Amino acid sequence: MSQGSFLERFFRFLGRSIDALRVFFGRLIFVLILVLVLTAIFSSPETVQIEDGSLVVLAPTGAIVEEPAMIDPANLLLGSDEVIDTPLRDVLRTLELAQEDDKVRGVVLDLEELASISPANMERIGRALDDYKRSGKALVAHGEFFSQAQYYLASFADTVTLHPMGQLMLPGYGGNQLYFAELLDKLGVNVHIFRVGTHKAAVEPYSLNGMSEPSRENNQQVVDALWLRYLSQVANNRHLTVEQVRGYAENYPSLLVAASGNTAQVAIDHQLVDDLATPAQWRATLASLSGASSPRTVDFRRYLMAHQLIEFSTDPEVGVIVAQGTINTGEQPRGSIGSDTLVELIRQARRDDDVRAVVLRIDSPGGSAFASELIRQELQELQAAGKPLVVSMGGTAASGGYWIAAGANEIWASPATVTGSIGIFSIIPTFEKGMAKIGVYADGVGTTPLSRADVMTELSEPMQTVLQTSIEEQYRRFLQLVADGRGMSVDAVDVVAQGQVWTGTQAMERGLVDHLGDLDAAIDAAAELAELESYSTRYIQKPLSPGEQLLSQILQNYGVASLAKSLATAMMPTSTVRLPDNPVTGLLGDAMARVLPLANLRDPGHLYTVCEFCVLMR
Repeated sequence: MSQGSFLERFFRFLGRSIDALRVFFGRLIFVLILVLVLTAIFSSPETVQIEDGSLVVLAPTGAIVEEPAMIDPANLLLGSDEVIDTPLRDVLRTLELAQEDDKVRGVVLDLEELASISPANMERIGRALDDYKRSGKALVAHGEFFSQAQYYLASFADTVTLHPMGQLMLPGYGGNQLYFAELLDKLGVNVHIFRVGTHKAAVEPYSLNGMSEPSRENNQQVVDALWLRYLSQVANNRHLTVEQVRGYAENYPSLLVAASGNTAQVAIDHQLVDDLATPAQWRATLASLSGASSPRTVDFRRYLMAHQLIEFSTDPEVGVIVAQGTINTGEQPRGSIGSDTLVELIRQARRDDDVRAVVLRIDSPGGSAFASELIRQELQELQAAGKPLVVSMGGTAASGGYWIAAGANEIWASPATVTGSIGIFSIIPTFEKGMAKIGVYADGVGTTPLSRADVMTELSEPMQTVLQTSIEEQYRRFLQLVADGRGMSVDAVDVVAQGQVWTGTQAMERGLVDHLGDLDAAIDAAAELAELESYSTRYIQKPLSPGEQLLSQILQNYGVASLAKSLATAMMPTSTVRLPDNPVTGLLGDAMARVLPLANLRDPGHLYTVCEFCVLMR
């Protein structure tokens, strides 16, 4: 037998085996999906019963957002750790219902899976917790390792407990931006930057090796203002002074040394938590609150399912449209702003006679200048149709986010909203130097000075002139539309523009915002502008596709976590152990999140209006 003949048969066998495995697993996945689909179609959603003495467990997951993105079914099938974000209005609705529900004895804050939340949304939930507490019902919180954001919410509780090996550290607001100028130079990448705005920091990572002083000064005053609000609220909740909480945050290393490394005891000693409790002790506490031998708890999502109502109203409507995420052209899924997607929702509101006014809820650091302008123009059409437009700013409404807000009849913001960043830029990298290092060159012919524009050749002077002139014109346009919308002179806008970032309070002081208040206040204002004595509120959203509706039904029946777990177990029956989060992996993920935002932007003119500081703070 020849060696060639043997290898031929071996690889033929290997190929057939791989093909058979591919077919097998493909059919297995199909069967699993079919079972889930049939179950969802032929089974009724489980009826949720709320017992007397129930404790509603408010356990948000992922980020607190205006509108969660649809999850990828493929990721669920592969048993990924994809986290489902929590809508802000679900949290607020839970607290509103629990306050009036006679069957509910208290609310439990379980914040372990809360990954991120903007300062503005923290403050909004904090106000809702204060409203709930006026009912006299219990509000308790327990944690193992409180993050800074988690602790802010926990501090509203009547009692805060911590695991005996737990930790509470308050590092404050801040963060580092990665700077690539030296790396790009070593790689032979020639970065051509065009911008207007002395504080427009989005381009600095590609031209500097550190933050410029104007950007540092502006960013520092924003984080200082937000940090003072944080300290003041926590101090008020815990009946401490601001200096006591600040001292804990700033002197934590020395305090920990003095406590011989006992992280939980440090929090106790400085009155930031009330007691220490093991899981068993915590369950006993909840049982006692329930007045039963075991805790009568219900997850807040199931609690909301038990209170689902189909409301019919003949009142005129205030439509609410959510604009969340980075602004790009075209169609975009939930969690991002696509100009075509958002424009269509605005048109629906304009054409719907039942909708008498619109509130645009913005949570965006900006993006494509062209896409922002398309959205703004459609909002103008809405106003021209006689429908008032009120903007409600969430955690962030800056750069392109402010571009689309500027022409509203009224602008409302949270005191902790990050807004402003009125500026514009373009970045064009070329690679002629790097290619020359390895002996690769580009050459050719053309009919005009612009014909041979290519990333493999140096950017010509005529092309640089085109880009810089375009940038300057679009900045003038930005200033003018803000001036027109806000009733200011262009010069006055320029003073507070130049890429500078402001909190909501600072923006109101500078004429960029009309009022401080939450979404409900903005909705009331829109109704008043439309002269509505009574009205209902309706969210205007892109309809779910049949596939998305089916997935939503499956997740509602099964629950996201249980579905993901069952699919993962079915496909990978081998026992697995999830290790604690690796700090190195976390740092790398954070680094990539800061490298990629600009790479994902799309604008036909390569003109962008983005608040890089806002991306860092999200």
